[in-house]
Amino acid sequence: MKLSIVMSTYNGQKYILEQLESLRLQKRQADEVLIFDDGSTDETVQIITTYIEEYGLNTWNLTINPQNKGWRRNFMEGMWQSTGDLVFTCDQDDIWREDKLEIMEKIMSNHSEISLLVSNYEEFFENGKSRIGYRKNTKHLEKVELKNNYLLVQNPGCTHCIRRSLLDISKRYWQPHFAHDALLWRLAIFADSLYVYTDSLIKWRNHKTSAFAKESKDLKTVKEKKKWIESAQSFNDTLKAYLAKDVSGNKENQLSVLRRNDNWLNIRRKFYCTKNPFIGLRLVTYWDCFPRYRQYLGEWYLIYIKRR
Repeated sequence: MKLSIVMSTYNGQKYILEQLESLRLQKRQADEVLIFDDGSTDETVQIITTYIEEYGLNTWNLTINPQNKGWRRNFMEGMWQSTGDLVFTCDQDDIWREDKLEIMEKIMSNHSEISLLVSNYEEFFENGKSRIGYRKNTKHLEKVELKNNYLLVQNPGCTHCIRRSLLDISKRYWQPHFAHDALLWRLAIFADSLYVYTDSLIKWRNHKTSAFAKESKDLKTVKEKKKWIESAQSFNDTLKAYLAKDVSGNKENQLSVLRRNDNWLNIRRKFYCTKNPFIGLRLVTYWDCFPRYRQYLGEWYLIYIKRR
């Protein structure tokens, strides 16, 4: 199979060299490595250029965007430009285990039913501590089942191996406010084709300057929560169209999940708009829709204590 790695970079000079090394030293070499820089103002571009020249990496290509696209668009358009049968999305600040490509390609070759394969990850912090992601490292292949809290993306995009057919479908459903990993995760889980390999194939760096950290902090405001709810409602509508056009078989369970999320999101929106505690209490009956249970209590904190 032809393997593509797609990396999005922006002001990543502090950590990018470690990531480039982990890509170059893969046991199973990628057939193409496409790096899309989104207007870095530090030494990121120079570091990448020098690295490619130093090791004669003829299958690596650096593209510098003439204008900043933002990481969502940069990733999606970069993946669509790739040519691999399997596409791996790559952050600028992680470290891949040397057998990541080898293991994931073998699984995908043996399991045509999988459109998106994700792996475990080891999250590591600036203070030297680390922890394993959602699952234990049992080295098993497990199907990810659809649940009412489907909006929770358990494994970040840096763990994803995407089959070309899923990427082709994503062109019909992506919207500028959709994160690439969230879109692909949700398309795959609603098509019954999302699987996880329970072994930590990457080290996922958690630091305060990452896009993930910045957006997680922003979500702790009423304004951003309202935007998140609006985006989630848009996702729900997108998935209804996806089920109608691109998913075969009995879809009653999937539609039931979407209907329940429609109700949950409408009540949440009303709670934020009216600040009516009785509406907030109704959300208890939709406990299973929250990506994380503690977020229900967080609603009350934002609305009545923080209030901004």
